[in-house]
Amino acid sequence: MKNKPSRLFAGVDLGGTTISTVLVNESGIVLSRTKCLTESILGVDAVVERIVHSVKEVCRLHNINDKNLDGIGIGSPGPLSTKTGIVIDAPNLNGWVNVPLRDKVQASFTSKVYLDNDANAAAFGEYWKGAGQGFQNIIVITLGTGVGGGLIFDGKLLRGPDDNAGELGHMPVFPEGPACNCGGKGCLELYASATGLVNRAKDSLKAGASSKVMDLCQGDINKITSKMLHEACLLGDSFAIEVFRETGYYIGITAAGLVNLLNPELIILFGGVIGAGDFLFNPVREEIDRRAYPISAQRVKLVPAILGNDAGAIGAAGIAYQEFFPDEFAL
Repeated sequence: MKNKPSRLFAGVDLGGTTISTVLVNESGIVLSRTKCLTESILGVDAVVERIVHSVKEVCRLHNINDKNLDGIGIGSPGPLSTKTGIVIDAPNLNGWVNVPLRDKVQASFTSKVYLDNDANAAAFGEYWKGAGQGFQNIIVITLGTGVGGGLIFDGKLLRGPDDNAGELGHMPVFPEGPACNCGGKGCLELYASATGLVNRAKDSLKAGASSKVMDLCQGDINKITSKMLHEACLLGDSFAIEVFRETGYYIGITAAGLVNLLNPELIILFGGVIGAGDFLFNPVREEIDRRAYPISAQRVKLVPAILGNDAGAIGAAGIAYQEFFPDEFAL
């Protein structure tokens, strides 16, 4: 766009353990960044103070006044309401029920503040400045302690009337499977999250399975991590390879359904589990090709996320940019 004014946005990724904040320009280039511990045990107002301080700190690091900000975006665990700016219930944040986070942060700034779901923020970050650049129709599947997702179509986040669109982790892969924390049964999160992957491995090992991962954890099953299972894969361990194959199978079933439903151009897998590479991605791709409508399956690309821990903060800043200056925002 000609004569587009220079814009500056702060993006905050509020996590259960860490608050990550960046300052970006209108091109999405990170100008400064900072991190601090969340420590939600200290109370809501203490966390809000840390968010406010982190925004002021990224401004200070770039030698600007926070009054020069054109907007602030916050990605928070949910469920939440983007309309009211209220975090309805964040289980990983101690005591966070019906917290008016947007307005609490807004009280310290003249710049407008926007609140969105943390998975949406990570997805938007990958769309704007990550693996999704050049595509307008994207599904991001986040694989961490749980499983989440973001849906971006025609360059816009799909949120739904209750801001609950994209809860991919709670799509059932086994309708009569074990109970999930959401109240459903057999949800993808139970099988495909880093937690679910490790728990399945532990259960099999306790039942007598043999694996080189036992050497890596020094015989303590409780110390097993998804990274250890990946290391065992690299050592040719058939048990660990099968654990990732099963995980990819479950993700692939869900992804194939999404391909048939939404016809995306791109699916991005995000989170620490993607470090397993082809051990995870190959079975996901196989299930998409096996189960999705051929034309749609041939179109959709499957790729890993590339922004890492910056995705949520960059995405939160980008969402604020798009929300506050929709006529200027361009890729």
